[in-house]
Amino acid sequence: MTCKKGGIRVYQARRGEDLTASMLREVWPRRLHRATLLPLDGELLRYRTANTAPEARVDICARGFWTRGQRTFLDIRVFDPMAASHRELSLEAVHHRNELEKIRAYGDRILQVDHGTFTPLVFTTSGAAWPPRLGASTQD
Repeated sequence: MTCKKGGIRVYQARRGEDLTASMLREVWPRRLHRATLLPLDGELLRYRTANTAPEARVDICARGFWTRGQRTFLDIRVFDPMAASHRELSLEAVHHRNELEKIRAYGDRILQVDHGTFTPLVFTTSGAAWPPRLGASTQD
């Protein structure tokens, strides 16, 4: 479960993406797809941990999801709540930390460069989800 090089964690994450996209299509029949973010062109991002890779991608992109005509980018993280690094934290705190890591990696770039909104989707390996702070990256 905690393998950093793939295996079951990667399989579960991809399965989570597929399942989430499938459920979103049920309530949001418009086209959903993986999206490569626009390349940076000298923009200064707020966080040192921001993803600045030229081929950075997010798991799901949908137009008009939160705001009419605007693209919403969603990225999924699956984590193991039983990992040693989480033992001292509450489940809510671990969910929040994972959510913030996603926001810091993608939120500012999506707002500044892609002019969209960003919503992180965080799940445990057993499928539990904490309600995300929807649009959190747009209110920082």
